[in-house]
Amino acid sequence: MRHTQLIQIALISVCLMIGQTSHAASIQGQVTGVDSGELIQIKTSDGRYRQVKLTGIHIPTHSRIWTVNAKRHLAMLLAGRIVTVEYQKLTAKGVILGLVRHGGADVALQMLKAGLARVSIGDPLNPQTLGVYQAYETRARNRGMGLWQ
Repeated sequence: MRHTQLIQIALISVCLMIGQTSHAASIQGQVTGVDSGELIQIKTSDGRYRQVKLTGIHIPTHSRIWTVNAKRHLAMLLAGRIVTVEYQKLTAKGVILGLVRHGGADVALQMLKAGLARVSIGDPLNPQTLGVYQAYETRARNRGMGLWQ
């Protein structure tokens, strides 16, 4: 059963990688700051600084320790690193809502795997991505990881 679930997750992840890129703009930049467990600052190759919110996740703020842990984990994953951001939307304040990848890995998914984030239903995600995110949130919750302890 466990092997079958892993294969299903792998297949969904491949679909996610294929489906997520359609109709999206893409930028690359170096992470210059981590503002929270879901918000980073990047410097693009043209020297512009942009604020990016990781699409699809939310860091609960009811417990200060988990907001701090999420921010630390995201900083450990990304501080100073080059990321690619695929996005379709900006907020009214100019914040990019995007899928952030480092080394090909979906960073929001890594936060969900660690149990340090929840799925944000209101964010612009394709159905395959949403399904994968929900599966990893459930997995972290069932294992008592991170904020699910």
